[in-house]
Amino acid sequence: MTHWTESVAVAARSISARTVSNAGGLIVVGYLFAYVLLDWASYIHPVAPFAITPWNPPSGLSIALLLVFGLRCTPVVFVAAVLAEVVVRGAGGSPIEIASYAAILSGGYAAMAAFLLRGTRFDPSFKTLRDLVIFGVTAAVGAMGVAVCYVSAHVLAGAFTWNEFPEYALRDWVGEVIGIMILTPALLIHGPALARTRRWRLSGAAIVQALSIVAALWVVFAANVTDPSKLFYVLFLPLIWISVMNGLRGATLALVATQVGLIVSLQLVGYGARVVVEFQLLMLALAVTGAFLGMAVDQWRRAQDTLRTSEAELSAVVSMAPDAILILDGAGRVIDANAAAEALFRASSGGLVGSSVAGLIPGLREPFESLQGREVRARRFDGTTFPSEVSFSSVPIGERKAYIGIVRDTTRRKEIEDRLRERERELDRAMRVAAAAEMASVLAHELNQPLTAALNFAQACDLMLRRGDAEQTQLAQTMDRVVAEVSRAGEVVRRLRDLSRGGSARLDSAAIESLVDASMQSLKDRFQRHGIAVAIKVVSGLPPVLVDRVQIEMVLNNLVANAVDAIVGAKAEERKISVEASSDGPAFVRVAVRDSGPGLSPAIAERLFVPFSTTKPAGSGLGLSISRSIIESHGGRLWMEPQPRGVAFLLTLPTTPSQEPPK
Repeated sequence: MTHWTESVAVAARSISARTVSNAGGLIVVGYLFAYVLLDWASYIHPVAPFAITPWNPPSGLSIALLLVFGLRCTPVVFVAAVLAEVVVRGAGGSPIEIASYAAILSGGYAAMAAFLLRGTRFDPSFKTLRDLVIFGVTAAVGAMGVAVCYVSAHVLAGAFTWNEFPEYALRDWVGEVIGIMILTPALLIHGPALARTRRWRLSGAAIVQALSIVAALWVVFAANVTDPSKLFYVLFLPLIWISVMNGLRGATLALVATQVGLIVSLQLVGYGARVVVEFQLLMLALAVTGAFLGMAVDQWRRAQDTLRTSEAELSAVVSMAPDAILILDGAGRVIDANAAAEALFRASSGGLVGSSVAGLIPGLREPFESLQGREVRARRFDGTTFPSEVSFSSVPIGERKAYIGIVRDTTRRKEIEDRLRERERELDRAMRVAAAAEMASVLAHELNQPLTAALNFAQACDLMLRRGDAEQTQLAQTMDRVVAEVSRAGEVVRRLRDLSRGGSARLDSAAIESLVDASMQSLKDRFQRHGIAVAIKVVSGLPPVLVDRVQIEMVLNNLVANAVDAIVGAKAEERKISVEASSDGPAFVRVAVRDSGPGLSPAIAERLFVPFSTTKPAGSGLGLSISRSIIESHGGRLWMEPQPRGVAFLLTLPTTPSQEPPK
């Protein structure tokens, strides 16, 4: 025996020495001492001389060690099991048998810890109900596996028969699972706090709760009853009280105290092994009840804390928001409102709470979730109404469904929008007046031609009448031409008036050649004066276009005049302007005006058609903008394309739907 004890001690020192550097020497020594001490204290009603008892707290201690410090401590658990066999039970078997028994225990505990740590994402701090359920199932199944293997090893060693296997396996399972379910959670939850605490002090509440457990045990065992297990339910009372007051932390300590008190009471009374096993089964039910009740209390408290935090955050956000915010319950009644809402609805502090949103914002019919940016009229407490924009969204507050509504007073915005619309109308009128001024010079040329011609024809008629040699036919033809030219001048003036007033265009079928030629008439003097070569190319067979002739002539004249200004202003050596007309599909004719000027910078090109954007010192910046508006009102397009030299302005005009004769 001495030789075997010395051999085990040497092996223990060797194994623990390799592990000390990793887990810490103090922890290893403390664990070995606690394991042997708990094994000795719980060695009651054993299947002698083996560690098969109805209470086995070393299993709970070992699982806690492996969960906290990892599976590398498995050799330490093996050494502890060997030491317990030697110290507590005197090494009654051979070294191989003792090593086998220790390997079964340490291997089983390591398997349970590995499954919890690596297979289930188990949190040793028991934060959720899932952690508690996983731990409980693992403890029950793992303890059964350890008990079956441990008792089977003894049967195979000839310690007892297979007929005794069920009873001894059950006793061992009860001891293992009770040790794990009661001691492991207590160590995992309270271990860090115990390690940091230098001075332990019991509060008055803790002392009263401990005394309640003692009182319950006294009632169970001091009462003169044949079967004390019938009074076991009394032990639930202090456990429920402690669990409700302290949650899982209190429940784990209460279970440890109850278990120790129960074992001491059973030993003092002198009950046999069978009764102890029955009480331990009841204790297992008590442990499960206490653990789940404590977890339920913790979760309820966390939910309450979360609810209070979210409500506080929401209240802070709501109170600081500049917009009026209403928080409604599911029935549409105000449960909270910020100061901005009280000011908006002219309510006293807290006066909005309890009000129905239907009274504050009449006419709401849709579900709150669908109200986003809805414009409605709201009613203040003094009865006045105001235009508002409301948006609602649902938000969970605990288990309740609430709605957050934002109400904006749009009175000021409506006033600004009305003023903006009035300014736009004024600006539109001003732009039309400016457009008329911009094209006044063009129209002067247009009016000059018919008026000059009419004057010449009138003078010819006067001369023929004075000489008395005029034939009636010739005189009538001359007067007809006078009337035609004057009518043409009147048409130009009338179209200018329509354009300035926003009147509709008068569409006629016109040949594109005649439009191009007419737009060039007033610019011929400038072409000759500045030495600009003009090339006009019209593809033959183009269909007539449906346009307001005067407006399109003004647009073409404006584009060509801009080309002249660009060439003259840049003093270009090559002075060329080309006007080309071609087909643009079956429904449009395209006209391109190209020049050999300096071109445009990207910055200017980007704002080319923006009103009041100009590169001319005396320009209004409205010519191209109005030209584009005229072309687009005809259903066409006007745009600019950069060229290697100069620029090109292109426009499209719709063709005449039916073959009307062009004018």
